Amino acid sequence: MPSPFAKSPSLSPVRWGIPDAVLVWIIGFFAALAGLLLMIAVASTTGKVPASGIPRDFEIPNLLMGITSQNLAIIGALAAIARVKGRGSLRLDFGFAIRVRDIGWIAIGVLISVTAGLVLLPITELANLKGSSQEVVKQFERAQGLEIPLFIIGVVVLAPIAEELLFRGILLRSFMRRTSAGWAVMISALVFALVHVAGDPGTYYYLPAFMALGLVSGYRAVRTGSLSQSISLHIGFNLLASLLIISG
Repeated sequence: MPSPFAKSPSLSPVRWGIPDAVLVWIIGFFAALAGLLLMIAVASTTGKVPASGIPRDFEIPNLLMGITSQNLAIIGALAAIARVKGRGSLRLDFGFAIRVRDIGWIAIGVLISVTAGLVLLPITELANLKGSSQEVVKQFERAQGLEIPLFIIGVVVLAPIAEELLFRGILLRSFMRRTSAGWAVMISALVFALVHVAGDPGTYYYLPAFMALGLVSGYRAVRTGSLSQSISLHIGFNLLASLLIISG
């Protein structure tokens, strides 16, 4: 079997590339913003918006709507790009697949999360002492009732699918057409980590963990030509954090 880190052959015939990956991310960002604005409009029509801002009982629904809108928009935009500029499907263009035999990789994703958490524990404790923590975590710790399963679906299922399609699908494959697979994996993993930290600066100390997930997921995507194992890894990585947030 040829090395996955050798110079990658062209993935033509496709016309999508790095600019399309950036466009998809932008679409996801504005979709999340539109979802939040919709929830604010709903809150205002119910007369539950005080002068000081959005009421606390709307904070979690706002986040759920933002997460769902963003990820669905990313998946939809990639599907459109595949039809217009590619081979016509998320599977053929970006390697989308979910296979039962790859479910075991969820455990490896949990292991990556646990290992990263232990290694970064001193930095995490220092950051928390300074009052720095994820704003999303702070709000979802108050989740209850139907909000909990919706949170699990959004963060543990929908987000891994959308993010793997974006970062290990179109972005990684776009880089592979310009450089070796090894460099493509490293660059896409770095972009993945930086985007997560930029989205929530309070997670700056978790940058190495995001990078580790990106490297392993990218490597498996290159080795298999599919996102099945990468999605399972991502699900496992998010699953542990989600359970800790809810139980906290």
